[in-house]
Amino acid sequence: MKVKRYEGKSEAALMPIIYEEMGANATIISVKQKPTKGFFGLFKKNTVVITAASEEDEEFLSLMAKQEEESTYIPPHVERRPLSADVVENNSGSAAIEESMALLLQEARKAANQIEHEEANKRVGKSQIAKSVPEQADTDSKKYKHSMVQLFYDTMIAQEVRPDVAAHILRELESVDEASQVDVKLLIKAVYGHIVDILKNPTLINTEKGDPQTIVFMGPTGVGKTTTIAKLSSILALKHGLRVGLITADTYRIAAVEQLKTYADILGLDIRVVYKPEEMADHLRALRAKSDIVLVDTAGRSHKSKESLDELKVLLETVPDSKRYLVLSVTTRYKDLCKIVSSYDLISDFNLIFTKLDEAETLGSLMNICCLTGKKAAYVTFGQNVPDDLEAIKPDKIAKSILGLADGDGQPYAEGGSSS
Repeated sequence: MKVKRYEGKSEAALMPIIYEEMGANATIISVKQKPTKGFFGLFKKNTVVITAASEEDEEFLSLMAKQEEESTYIPPHVERRPLSADVVENNSGSAAIEESMALLLQEARKAANQIEHEEANKRVGKSQIAKSVPEQADTDSKKYKHSMVQLFYDTMIAQEVRPDVAAHILRELESVDEASQVDVKLLIKAVYGHIVDILKNPTLINTEKGDPQTIVFMGPTGVGKTTTIAKLSSILALKHGLRVGLITADTYRIAAVEQLKTYADILGLDIRVVYKPEEMADHLRALRAKSDIVLVDTAGRSHKSKESLDELKVLLETVPDSKRYLVLSVTTRYKDLCKIVSSYDLISDFNLIFTKLDEAETLGSLMNICCLTGKKAAYVTFGQNVPDDLEAIKPDKIAKSILGLADGDGQPYAEGGSSS
């Protein structure tokens, strides 16, 4: 990205110059008033310093354009103010960015006015304190010097993002102060981009036909693991035309075996039940001979039980060269999620699947786990409908939810139906 400073008598005088040198795609980063010295304090005039940048982030723009086509919760359109009165607006890439930022810009303006109002009230209150009473230390919880950056922080905290994770996302904006007059659109782009970077490049199931794949699903009880397998089986078989085989080792719950058998019958899939680890090799060999992909369901294991995790480790050793997913419910407390991930990490490497997004008030836990553990979330589920309520994670959708831009409630996943 090309960045350049311009200095002149006024913003109006500089805009045509910026447009001529940097083009219609130029973005104004900041506008500052620079006082100049006069003659004995007389004839003092201010000059304007504008910092502009060109060459937008094409990856970001393509992501926003794609999301604009797929998503059902795009905020209302906001017109882009041209660089000068002579510039005809014809910038679809910038418009896509503006659309995704519309709600947050509205909230930013409200927050700025509210902060200014609160600061004024605070100054009035302090002036009325009796001189004989020592002034107390300021207990204001404001963490950042720029009100918009503070708004991003407060929004993420409200979404139950941990303070250290929110600070990590905002790390490059700490030095921005209120006097900088930084373009809010660039601030939003930076925050949005950091969240997407943490969540992008998930490890998904390969849907191309080739050598047979084996996928193992593990996790604690009650997270919706069996239903998740049923959804993925339906998508792989019906949408991608793959031959899917099923193995269940979850014989602790009769209902789990029957549930998976029911889905297998509906889809016409071969299913095998493993009662002992030594049975796995034969069943796996038989299914791999006639399947493109074999999905293995395991029994729910408590992360607190070393014996249960040791049993799972033995079972996993009978499924070599397999891809593994740890299934977690986003409604689980963050501390418990950390302990679960830590416990399972001792016995196997894995990627993540988050379930029950439709039941969660916020998605902060998902963000926290991915950021602090370095694990990648591959899929999310958001209802009981098979196979509709499952999708590969969309970092842009999660980022918008974390920033309160998903819809009126800040929720991108509606109860009982797909949002994609």
